Amino acid sequence: MLGRTMPGHEHEDFRRIRSPFEGALVCLRALEEGELPRVNELFWDPDVTAGVGAGWPEPLAGTRTFWERARANPATQLFAIDVGGELVGACSLESIDPRNRSAVLGIWIGKPFWDKGYGTDAMRTLCRFGFGHMNLQRITLHVYEPNERARRVYEKVGFRLEGTLRRAQFVGGRHVDDHIMGLLAEEFAGA
Repeated sequence: MLGRTMPGHEHEDFRRIRSPFEGALVCLRALEEGELPRVNELFWDPDVTAGVGAGWPEPLAGTRTFWERARANPATQLFAIDVGGELVGACSLESIDPRNRSAVLGIWIGKPFWDKGYGTDAMRTLCRFGFGHMNLQRITLHVYEPNERARRVYEKVGFRLEGTLRRAQFVGGRHVDDHIMGLLAEEFAGA
């Protein structure tokens, strides 16, 4: 997928144009229906779901319903995170508000692919797309108190803590804080 040249686009000018969906390590692309069983398998690992507030595993039908709703919602852009043709996770811009030029970012990486830089690269790629191609001026996200790994990634990309909803989520058998983080277009340095 990465590095291929479309017929008729061999000229040097086309080689200089970088797809907004290509990062240094990952490529963001449409999440296809045939990948839903793999999404279900990767996502419903308890260590993955603890970071996104999903409380219990769903059957494949629940994953399909989520995918269908996301595809039908004009305020959501859902992407597969691809590394060398393999699905490693998913990310999205949701609650897209054209008037305020803002969106809420969501991301998860399957546990076998943690600590390889894929989450950081996907975050940078998605933010570059949001700010550079969707003309957003603000991206918000939520991260739960015990998910320090994710918080470090978000801070590395430039997100700043803006507030805390105390004991707002129930994760791992206890109530935890929900940290709200934000990134403004002029703060983003991942172009």
